[in-house]
Amino acid sequence: MSEKKSGINFKEILVSAAALAIISGGVTAALAATNAMTKNKIATNKINNETNARKMVIKADSFESHTLTIDGEEIVYFEAKKGDKSVGYVFTTSSVGKSAGMVVMTGISTDGEITGVRITDNNESAGYVDTVTKTDKKNNIIGLPDRFIGKKAERKFELGVDVDAVSQATKTSKGILSGVNQAVEIYKSIGREGQ
Repeated sequence: MSEKKSGINFKEILVSAAALAIISGGVTAALAATNAMTKNKIATNKINNETNARKMVIKADSFESHTLTIDGEEIVYFEAKKGDKSVGYVFTTSSVGKSAGMVVMTGISTDGEITGVRITDNNESAGYVDTVTKTDKKNNIIGLPDRFIGKKAERKFELGVDVDAVSQATKTSKGILSGVNQAVEIYKSIGREGQ
C-alpha cells in the first residue's frame, strides 16, 4: 500500500504564523506609541470642548468642579465663575428620549434662573434632536432647549404646562425635560446643603 501525503506543510504554516505575529506585534507597538504621543493632546481637547459647551449654557470665565452626594450617588457639577464671583452652575445629566441615551447640559444662575440647555450627546433616532432643538427666528420657531431660558428652577417642569413638547418628537422632548428636571433637583440640593 502506498501512503498518501496529507498536503499540510507545517513549515509554511509556522512561517506564516510567525509573520502574522511579527506584523501584529509591530502594529500594536505603533498604536501604543501613537496613543502615548497623543494622550495629553486628546485630554486637553476634551477639557476645552467641555468648557466651551459649559460656556454655551451660562456666561462665565471659568468653571470649578464640585461633587455632591444624593441618595448615595456622587454627582459632579460645575460652579460657573466670572472672576472670583459665582454666577451659577452647570449640570450634566443623562436621560432617555425616543432611544436610550441622551446627555443634557443645563445652566442655572445663582438666583435660580435657567440660563441655557444643550444636548451634548445622544443616541436618538436620526433627526429627532435636530427637530427638537431647531430655532428659526424668522418663522418664530424656538427650539425646546431655548424655551427653558429665563424660567425659575423652583420645581419640576411639566410638558404642556411650563413648556410645550415638539410635535412628532414627544419622547425626545420628554427626555430633554427629564434632563433639565434632574438638573433642577441637583440645584435645589446644593441650596439645601449650603443651609
